[in-house]
Amino acid sequence: MNFQGVVLNIADLDRSIDFYRDVYGFTLLAKKDQLASMYAAGNDRSQVLLLRSVGTTSAHRVIGAGHVGIRAVVLEIATVDELERVAAALDQRGCLVARHGDDATWAAVFGRDPDHISVIAGTSLSDDPINLDAWAGLDDALYSAGE
Repeated sequence: MNFQGVVLNIADLDRSIDFYRDVYGFTLLAKKDQLASMYAAGNDRSQVLLLRSVGTTSAHRVIGAGHVGIRAVVLEIATVDELERVAAALDQRGCLVARHGDDATWAAVFGRDPDHISVIAGTSLSDDPINLDAWAGLDDALYSAGE
């Protein structure tokens, strides 16, 4: 089983398209009315981010860890250099929250998108993908995801 996509309710479609393209390298696949699909290029499987604009009215603008819906988007980045590029892009936008890792097998940056949805990007510190053992170590960083 592989993850195919994530759907995010967002406030401003163009702003979110720019963010996910510029920071994470997603490519716009299609845009219609208040909906856009973007994909992570360079993968052997389709991995799609579907953005749905709900506007900025208070009834639709419930953000943070207490809302029902997406708490965080987690992406795996191919290299440490690419992770550093993501961290710099997040920092430049004032969206970098924290860095974390186990110092031996993986590293990650925690950021927020324009609607304050947590986006975590991680990478393996070896030539292999992040393995399941890394996810089995439920540390405080995972509890703080989306706070």
